[in-house]
Amino acid sequence: MIPSVALLFFALPMLAGGAVRVLRPDARWLRLLLSFSGAFLLGVVFLHMLPELYAEEGIGVGAWVLAGFLLQVVLEFFSQGIEHGHMHVHGNKALPAMTLASLCLHSFTEGMPFADPAVAGDIPFLTGVVLHKMPMAIALATVLQRSGQSHMTAWIMLTVFALAAPAGMLAGELAGGWMDGHFLHHMLGLAIGMLLHIGTTIIFESAPEHRFNSARFVAVVVGAVLAAFVVH
Repeated sequence: MIPSVALLFFALPMLAGGAVRVLRPDARWLRLLLSFSGAFLLGVVFLHMLPELYAEEGIGVGAWVLAGFLLQVVLEFFSQGIEHGHMHVHGNKALPAMTLASLCLHSFTEGMPFADPAVAGDIPFLTGVVLHKMPMAIALATVLQRSGQSHMTAWIMLTVFALAAPAGMLAGELAGGWMDGHFLHHMLGLAIGMLLHIGTTIIFESAPEHRFNSARFVAVVVGAVLAAFVVH
């Protein structure tokens, strides 16, 4: 396991929790960050990760990508869209355990392929995942702050979520040690499928009434162009 990447994945949700309590970020800026991160992530996946993954694993890896896409559909049934910035889904009610479990499973699965040093050292892909995790963590921290839990309970739940991705990396390293060499590539395909679902959802649903205004358009274009620049 790459300690620096595991630490980064753990620190992001914890920093988001502190930032939400201190800065109270505006929802408009979060939507713009979501649009930018979604476009950047899709650009990196389509222009860089998918072509290389298919070149190494062949057409069969497509089943894992599709499985990841469908898995994310199921997970969002329970998470109600926190992965792509929904912050008002629970009102003032306590965060359901199934919602937290869904978010942790998403993060755990997403973390597994980073047990591969080649993936962990892939700066464009790592950047895309980090940019996706930032608004996700902010949205979760915001929902927890607005929920009926005590501050202590909210921080415990945020810590559990923060540990999910490093735990996935550890599980990937352990499983990769006794399974065939294709295992982590399959997990990468699974994670990419999940990210494809989230990236497309972010672009089309990160604003009220799904309206694509000029600010969101610029954020998407900048994200896609930057992705094309960094992968070449």
